Amino acid sequence: MVILMKTSDIFKELRDKARLYYDSVNEVYCPALEARVIFNAEGFHHLRYNCSLSERSKPEQRNKLAYIPQAVEIIKKTTTVQEVREFLEPVGLKDKNGLRKTAHVTYFGFWAMLEKNIRIKVIVRRIDGGQYFFRSLMPFWFERVVNGRIVRYFTSPKISTE
Repeated sequence: MVILMKTSDIFKELRDKARLYYDSVNEVYCPALEARVIFNAEGFHHLRYNCSLSERSKPEQRNKLAYIPQAVEIIKKTTTVQEVREFLEPVGLKDKNGLRKTAHVTYFGFWAMLEKNIRIKVIVRRIDGGQYFFRSLMPFWFERVVNGRIVRYFTSPKISTE
């Protein structure tokens, strides 16, 4: 007997497994930052929702959730920060007047090549020189349907356009 699972059931299973793993991590030491990186609820939330709090598409969430273990390993092993961006931006929840505190936020990017030519970037965030927190991971590919099949591109379809 073959049991077929709906796509939504497969996604929920991935999301639940990813959440269990993510919650088990708590924190890891990052040699590049010479500090602990904390994995809190805000980081997991950002994998599922964008900055305007809209839910990301299911394929985008799937691509992020599936690579959480690799993101943890990248943070544990990396000895070099490949990217740093600094901003003055709102943080935290709105107060009773609808305003949010503004803080100096630094984002650190760590790039890595995984098996099968898969490249991802892991983002760690630090607010006002405080603790480091896992923020996001970004797989560097896009998918298109070609002749009824999903094709994953790891760069532009035409290298001449880059």
